[in-house]
Amino acid sequence: MLKKGQNEFTQNASSKVRIKVINDKCISAAICIIQAPQTFDLDDDGIAYVKDGTWDEAITIMKAAKACPTTAIIIEDLDGNQLYPEK
Repeated sequence: MLKKGQNEFTQNASSKVRIKVINDKCISAAICIIQAPQTFDLDDDGIAYVKDGTWDEAITIMKAAKACPTTAIIIEDLDGNQLYPEK
């Protein structure tokens, strides 16, 4: 069963971004959790997902996405414009 943000975009009320983790690209490096611990966690299979509750600030989430060695995290603004990775 997929968790929040896995293979589909998710956002929360206080967020300025939408997040999607591409499961097939996630290699369980967990750098996203180190960079943005309020936003990301790993499921039982070691795949990153987006946590419920208050997320880290958008700039911190972007840094976490950029730190991912496989570019498994996609960030969009609330209008659906892709912020990372750049197109």
